[in-house]
Amino acid sequence: MLVPVSMMLLSILRCGQYLSNHGVTLSSTLDKITSLPLPFNPPIEEKLDVGRYSCNQSYTIELLSIDPLVIYINNFLRDEEIEHLLNLGKTRFGTSMVFAGSDGFKEVLNRTMRSSQTAFLPKEDVVCECLTKRMQSLLGNVQHVEVEALQIVKYATGGDHYRSHTDWFDAPKIDLPIPGSKGRSPKPSNRLGSIFAYLEDDCERGETYFPHLPSVLESADGTKFALAAGDTGLLVKPRKGNALFWNNLHGNGTGDERTAHAGLPVESGTKIGLNIWSRYFLDEVMVGGD
Repeated sequence: MLVPVSMMLLSILRCGQYLSNHGVTLSSTLDKITSLPLPFNPPIEEKLDVGRYSCNQSYTIELLSIDPLVIYINNFLRDEEIEHLLNLGKTRFGTSMVFAGSDGFKEVLNRTMRSSQTAFLPKEDVVCECLTKRMQSLLGNVQHVEVEALQIVKYATGGDHYRSHTDWFDAPKIDLPIPGSKGRSPKPSNRLGSIFAYLEDDCERGETYFPHLPSVLESADGTKFALAAGDTGLLVKPRKGNALFWNNLHGNGTGDERTAHAGLPVESGTKIGLNIWSRYFLDEVMVGGD
């Protein structure tokens, strides 16, 4: 609403008259006002423009192991994608659970094994859809018809961790139908591909550790890798935007014990990661067509 200049001048004059009648000068009042600390307004975070968002992303890879296949991915995520995922997950966090029970699929709380917070993201979100496609593109000629809902995990100061575990199930899980199949009955499947991407790396320690894989060379990039004690195992540091990919299964569909890995304790700060898992349906061909 526009205020007429005449009304503005009248208000100023009345203010001046009031101050004068009460023994207060305008100059002293202004001095006091200008001496007050200015309020701090933090910068507004740039939000992802869904209408203009493009899923295209250029990244580079480094082979860390051939058997089992383990790949380091540089720039797997863009900053705007990371920000979007963190905003999407911030109201969805709950205490992380582990699988247990006679069938291995009962979710239970075990803070000795796993101490962190978990948020599952909606599959229909534009960035989640994109990252699902990014995983499928990386798998290429390997079966990739199903990718689970993306999962954010947050490890905080005080030793949050995840002890050594595998992503594949001890027995095939029968909970999903094969996408695009005529029948809708669930079929046995297991986790084939894993991606663990780093969304936040403002922390001390918290490396991802594969005890059964070969260590990196001494000349490896120290911002991404570290030498494990006794040069035993692969030790990967959190680095925002980068990711790890590995294959969990042997060619016959059984789990590969060598892919066991741990999230080492976070000594200070916060580490946030993103899990992306593809499913392999055991009744279908793993590599190539029919």
